[in-house]
Amino acid sequence: MYGLEDITLEHRTISGLRTRVASVGTGPIALFIHGWPECWYSWRQQMVALANAGYTAVAPDMPGFGETDALPNAQDYNVTRIAGFMQELVDQFSADGSVLLIGHDWGAINCWHFVQLHPERVNRLVIMSVPLRPIANVPPIEFLRGYFGDQFFYQIYFQEQGVAEAEFDANPEGILRALYCSPDTPRHPPALGKSTSEGGGWIGRLGVPKEQPAWLTDDMLEYYLSAYRHSGFAGGINYYRNFDENWRRMLPWRNSTIQCPVLFIAGAADSVIQGADASALRGMMGKRIPDLQIELLPKIGHWLQSESPEAVNNALVSFAQQA
Repeated sequence: MYGLEDITLEHRTISGLRTRVASVGTGPIALFIHGWPECWYSWRQQMVALANAGYTAVAPDMPGFGETDALPNAQDYNVTRIAGFMQELVDQFSADGSVLLIGHDWGAINCWHFVQLHPERVNRLVIMSVPLRPIANVPPIEFLRGYFGDQFFYQIYFQEQGVAEAEFDANPEGILRALYCSPDTPRHPPALGKSTSEGGGWIGRLGVPKEQPAWLTDDMLEYYLSAYRHSGFAGGINYYRNFDENWRRMLPWRNSTIQCPVLFIAGAADSVIQGADASALRGMMGKRIPDLQIELLPKIGHWLQSESPEAVNNALVSFAQQA
């Protein structure tokens, strides 16, 4: 049986970038793609579970995160460049050129893109938290600016280069503690209101947690703090700066179908799914995903791998063993 102590870390050159990659196990490849603000470490419990189910679990720090090189410019974090990075990961690790692909948060977005651009590389797909939404007729940031008007929204705040990363680099513990919470974590009232006219950034609008959720251990928080003190926040935020460009590049695939089996897992209390139940999620995604399974975890929020690792691991292993 594999344990956390069996996970190995190495640095490889992937798509021209010095890349930190974690791995454990033997067998076919399960490739884990993390989100923001995380790194490979968010997958450690799931990696061990799949290693014990007969897989080689592989999890990189994505470009601009942790100990993987940043890309030179913000516009380099586009779907074409990131999918190319993922394609080379598959080439280096998978003998048959395909993988069980697993993504969460921005990793989910990257995996949705990748399976459409390179369907032959994905045997089975697991997506956490971020559903496949219909591609709109206007670029997403343009839509969000019109929708929110003068109200603060973090994805709009992230668009001005140098601003959000300066706030978070100056107070990494403030932003991580404010984000790494369960849906029922009590908070102090926010220091700032919803209007952008007040100025200020995101940390002051989140409300300081009154307590640390039980799943967020001191060691876990320190690992992420160390990762972000090393990398800074700019790389991760640059993914958000390519929302509109990715929209343009993915328009040719707006009606494409995803033919491999797909498991969608989310916390039922995750704000990302906006209260949607399994029926609503199937209505959103089912037309483009003929073989879709959905699992919602009651009372669980966005960080489901950490909030409910046993349920997530069981779902992953069960889905993987259907192959």
